[in-house]
Amino acid sequence: MAATTVPLSPRCGSTPRSRRKRRAIRRLVPAIDRHHPVRSCIGCRQRRPASELVRITRSADGIVVDGPSSGRGAWLCRAVDGSGDAELATIESSCLDEAIRRSQFARAWRTTIGRDELDAIRTTNNTR
Repeated sequence: MAATTVPLSPRCGSTPRSRRKRRAIRRLVPAIDRHHPVRSCIGCRQRRPASELVRITRSADGIVVDGPSSGRGAWLCRAVDGSGDAELATIESSCLDEAIRRSQFARAWRTTIGRDELDAIRTTNNTR
């Protein structure tokens, strides 16, 4: 008579999913940057330290790009000019275009976004 095998539960002998996810993040982010908050760009979907991204918020005061504000935020990759000055940094244009194309601002801010607001973001990015 052949012995039948009982299937094991998916968690038997493996690490829990959340622990595997944390380990994967640790491999992606260098050891020096682990203590910094990690955010995702809504355009290219890459996970980076918050210092390498630009936060765009939408509140009652309007849209604020990379300034102190409260409200729901959306993160995009920071494009730094040749001098490396973080104050003169702008949003990476390819990430901005991809976020607009896929309606990621509406998803991140959990509301509908008008064409005039998207144009305001583009204008703000071009004038910096």
